[in-house]
Amino acid sequence: MTTIAFDGACFGDGPITGVGRSFVNALESYAEVSGDDCVLLLPKGATIDPIANVRCVDAPRGSVRRQRQLPGLLRSLQADILHSAVASVPMRAQCPTIATAHDLPWMHPDLNEPGNAWRQFATRYALRTAARILAPSTMTKLDVKRLLGKRCPTIELVPHGTALGIATSESGTINRSGPFLVLGDDRPRKNLTRLRAAHQLAKQHCPGLPDIEFVGPPERYIGETEKNMLLQSCRAVVHVSLFEGFGMPVLEALAFGAPVVCSDLAPHREIADDSALFVDPRSIKSIAAGLERIHQDAELRWQIARLGHERAATMQPSNTAAHWQRIHLDVITSGDTA
Repeated sequence: MTTIAFDGACFGDGPITGVGRSFVNALESYAEVSGDDCVLLLPKGATIDPIANVRCVDAPRGSVRRQRQLPGLLRSLQADILHSAVASVPMRAQCPTIATAHDLPWMHPDLNEPGNAWRQFATRYALRTAARILAPSTMTKLDVKRLLGKRCPTIELVPHGTALGIATSESGTINRSGPFLVLGDDRPRKNLTRLRAAHQLAKQHCPGLPDIEFVGPPERYIGETEKNMLLQSCRAVVHVSLFEGFGMPVLEALAFGAPVVCSDLAPHREIADDSALFVDPRSIKSIAAGLERIHQDAELRWQIARLGHERAATMQPSNTAAHWQRIHLDVITSGDTA
C-alpha cells in the first residue's frame, strides 16, 4: 500500500480558515476513494476533527525543527510522498515532495511585502527540489516559473475547492437583507482602508446601503456553520484586495449563491469568470460604485448569483482530490524526485 504523508503545517497557527479548510475538504474526498495509507502530520498541540481513513501523527513545529526532524519522521513512516499544503517542505526529505505555492507576494514590488530573506530562500529551495509544484491559479503558476527560471520542476494548476451550498431562488437572492460581508484578514493587501472609505462615499449617495460586516483574523474567528449562515444571508460578499494568489472568499461566495463584488484581478477572473461584479481596487470611486450597483440592481444580483453557483459546482473538493490522485500516481510511477 502506498503511504501518502500530508503535511499539516497550515493547521498549527489557530482555527482553520480559508485555504486550510479547502485542504481539509479535499483530503476528506481523497481519503474516501484513494485506498492509500493517508497520514496527516499535525504540528504538536494542533487539533482537527477526525477524518475518515486518515491517521494523525505528531509532527514538529517551527522552521528549524521541521528541517531537522521531518526527514526522520518520513523515514519512520516509510512515506512514498510528502504532499504539503504549503511551500515550506523539508530540504532533505526522504521521499518525493509535492509543494503548494499559494502566492509569491515579494514577486510584486508594488505591494511592499518583501518578506524575510530566509523565507524567500527556503521557498525557492523547496520549490526547486519538489517533484511537483501545485499552483491554485495561472498567475501563481507564472510567478513560480519566473522565480525558478529554467530549473523549474513541473507545475500543476490545481484550483482550490469548496463545499457547495444550496442554491437560492430568484426571490431569495433578491431579498437577501444582510450586510455586505467581508471575509479575510486585515493585511494591507486586503485593502480595507479603501473599502471603508468607499462604503462611506456610497452611503452618501444611497442612505439605505447595508452596513459592512468584517469576519476573519486577528479579531473575529468564526466557525464554518456561522460563516455559512452569513454567506446565505448577506446582501453580497465584497472582496477588493490588491493581490491574491487565488481568492477563497470569492469561491465561497459563489458556492452559497451570494452576489460578489471583487477586485479585477486575474485569479478572481479565473474563479468567477462572468459571475461577479469587478471593480478597480485602487479606486475608491470604483469600489463605491460597485457597492451601490450590487445593492440597487436586483436583476444583476440574481444573474451573477445563479451563474456563480453553477461555476462553483465545477470547483468541488472532489475535483481537487482527483488532481491529487493523478499527480501522486504520476510521481510514483515515474520515479520523479525533482
